[in-house]
Amino acid sequence: MKHTKLLALSAVIAAVFSTGVSANDNPTVEIHADAGRIFFEDTLEDSNIWDLGVGFALSENWMLDLVASRWDSEIDLVDVDGTQYRADLLYHINTESAWRPYVAFGVGDQKREFNTANASSERDTLVNLGAGIKRSLGDNWQFRTDVRAFNSLDNEYTDLAITAGIALVFGKTSAPAPAPVVVAAPVDVDSDGDGVYDSKDKCPDTVSGLKVDEVGCPVVLDKTLEINLDILFDTAKSDIKDEYLPQVQKLADAMKQYANTVVHIEGHTDSQGSDALNQKLSQSRADSVKAALITKFGIAANRVTATGHGESKPIADNTTADGRAQNRRVVGSVSVNYTETQKK
Repeated sequence: MKHTKLLALSAVIAAVFSTGVSANDNPTVEIHADAGRIFFEDTLEDSNIWDLGVGFALSENWMLDLVASRWDSEIDLVDVDGTQYRADLLYHINTESAWRPYVAFGVGDQKREFNTANASSERDTLVNLGAGIKRSLGDNWQFRTDVRAFNSLDNEYTDLAITAGIALVFGKTSAPAPAPVVVAAPVDVDSDGDGVYDSKDKCPDTVSGLKVDEVGCPVVLDKTLEINLDILFDTAKSDIKDEYLPQVQKLADAMKQYANTVVHIEGHTDSQGSDALNQKLSQSRADSVKAALITKFGIAANRVTATGHGESKPIADNTTADGRAQNRRVVGSVSVNYTETQKK
């Protein structure tokens, strides 16, 4: 009866996978020998186990594995010999590495023989579930190891086996080499329309309208931007006249465009009045321009410094009215080196 159940279950498994798996054009046969340890759930002592099997590839991933196993154990000083015959299905998981893992399940028959004066035996139908991994050793040799749980459908126990072994692989043929691809000679074009063919263009996708060099890259010019302040003041005054505010705004715009720039404002007076008064007045004029940059035009305070020099640095003759007017001044400048892409 138990053999009938085993054959019926094997037939069901074979029927299911014969409808879902196509035959491999390059079949592989594996003959493997394994050894390991089996751990019993009941009172049998754990023992060594030996496997001998042959596997048949059903597809790239599926394999039918027919296995015979043998183990020797004992219980209460009685030797027990075990023999298994089973049919397993292995599903291999493709990876990028040399290791190829798989999951397995199957069904089989086990016979336990008790070596007593009155020899006896018992048989079980086993189903098993497990996982393992294989690795090619070169040529036709392969290493394999797996862990398997065996459950008895008759006596309701579950044993665990861990094995490792060597397999000989043969019957495998290499897939035919793909036909060579005939590549048409490339046609040189100018994809970005800059006047340089793609084969020589080192800067593809150049924006239209830019001047390029012989390798298709935009021509870049080094330039210097310099903004100067030259603000004049009335006698004894530090208020900025409206006519000079565009100068301050132009300087502020440059500083906003080039965020790494700073400016130093210098205030000056003519020679009228005491040195102390002129020093204070020149500082007030420099501070007035600094305040305009910060409050009117949004420049950060840590980017602007202001110093008054009094009457110590005249640029014109203080004995004339025109000379004194030129000396009542605030100066400052920002100089920036930058690059500009040249247009056609």
